[in-house]
Amino acid sequence: MNRKEIMRNNHEIENYSWGIIQDMIEKEVNAAFKLRQLTTTTMPTKKEIKQIIKKTVREQRKNNETETIIEELETISERS
Repeated sequence: MNRKEIMRNNHEIENYSWGIIQDMIEKEVNAAFKLRQLTTTTMPTKKEIKQIIKKTVREQRKNNETETIIEELETISERS
């Protein structure tokens, strides 16, 4: 083989390799896009967000009140 033939073969191999890589990337992108489409979730509405916040705040207040009452009872029992 002369030098031109070797270089031509190298270019053919390089082009073929890039084609394989491009195919792999395309398959991965398509697979990711399909997964992404299947797993899309809808965002809660403004009303739902408000309800979630109210519920969370009420639960936290209730827990804090319960803890405060328990602490007061423990303090009273320690004094006795």
